[in-house]
Parts: sequence; structure tokens; C-alpha cells
Amino acid sequence: MTRLDHFVVNIDNDLEKLKRLKKQIEPLGYPFEPTWGKGTKGFKVANLWIGLQYLEMVWLKKKDGGGWRAEWVKKYNNGHRGINAIYLMTDNLDEIREELKSRGIPVSEPERISFRWFFGLLQKTMPWRSIFTDPIPGTNLQICYGEMDSPDFMEKMKTYMVPNASVNGIEGVKEAIVKGSFSEEAWIYIRKLYPNAKANGSRLTYDMGTTLLSFETSDKLGLNVELKVVTANEIYLGKSFEVENLKISF
Repeated sequence: MTRLDHFVVNIDNDLEKLKRLKKQIEPLGYPFEPTWGKGTKGFKVANLWIGLQYLEMVWLKKKDGGGWRAEWVKKYNNGHRGINAIYLMTDNLDEIREELKSRGIPVSEPERISFRWFFGLLQKTMPWRSIFTDPIPGTNLQICYGEMDSPDFMEKMKTYMVPNASVNGIEGVKEAIVKGSFSEEAWIYIRKLYPNAKANGSRLTYDMGTTLLSFETSDKLGLNVELKVVTANEIYLGKSFEVENLKISF
């Protein structure tokens, strides 16, 4: 099974801005603690949990990134802000990698996120492997895949998925819609990524069963991503908020 897992978003090193975001989104059902999340002397992450999925909002504290992925550090230092990667979780990472390679998609070797913390004396290695495709042509957006070392780790991870919008009846992200004025080269690349995706007008949708990943032509400049969230709580319907070029709506 493959599903939407998280969304990596580059943001400014500005805690006051995150505090304002907290005030904005908590009345919408999203509890948020800006200082909670992994980090080192060189980078920091703030997680916004939406069921089993989350926004991974990243900022650098030092130019070297302190263990953050080198390619992403360079992009951040060059001024990129906004969504950087859509991360899918799967249980067949090696098979997906071989399929991507067979379709001519440049994809990394499986790798682990590892960084030093506690004054550089300790090293933390995450219990999953990841692969990274090249960005969609004309954009900064990468599609990434991960696989947990064991299903047991996912159960253990749930204890860290706090605070979580699920306490307010917000169940998770059903669909991510990537909108852009894509070139023909970009569309060729997207179709190689997802040859079984279904076309509906200007939208191409990859159905993973429990979640959807869509790509849509837009007249707006640049790239924008909308996350469609599922809730049984009617008081939140019609509400939305934005983080950089990422919109979260019901």
C-alpha cells in the first residue's frame, strides 16, 4: 500500500510568524506547538499533525543545515520558500524504485535520515528508508517515498503524533492537488511518474486507494498545492488556511 504521508515546507526562521499561525489555525481545529519537532544546531522542524499525516515545516538556523539533506539545504539558502517535497509512505520501496528507474525517472539510492544532536555527541537515525526523485521540470517539487523498517515502528510513532487535529474529528488528508502552469516536459515527467493516473479535464489523478495525488493545470504563476482534509465535524467545513504556497482546506 502507498499513501500520502507528509509535506515538506520551507519556511522563514521566524518563531513569531509561527506563533501567529498557531493563533490562526487552532480555532479551525488544528492544535499546534511550533517548538515541537526534530532539530539540530543547524535546522529545526515544526510538525502540524493531521491524523497520520503532517506538515513538516523546516527552517535553517545555520547555513550548513546541521545534518538536513544537503540538496535541500542548498535550495533553502538560495531563497526557496514553500513546499519542497511530497512524501509518500509505502511497503514496497525497492519495487517502486525499480519501476521508476525502468520508466526513466532519476531516483536516488535508498537512504536514511541521520543527524547529530546534543552538542554533536549523539547521532539519531530514523527507522525508515527513503528515495528521492528529481524535481518536476520547471518546479522545485520532488516526490519522495519512504518505507518503515517494521510495521511496529508505525505504531510506536503514533505516540509522537501530537498534538493532533484528530482530537477534533479531523481525520486526515484525502487528496493533495498540485497546481501549476506545467510545461509539456513537466507533463511528460508526471505521466512517467504515474502512468496509471486517470485524466479528468485538466487534472491527472493517481489513486492510491486511501489517498489521492492530483496534478492540475493552473493559470497562476508558480506552483501551488492544496490539501483536501476530511472531517466529520461540520463546524470546520468551508474553512482553510495557508502556509507559504500550501493551502489546507476542508
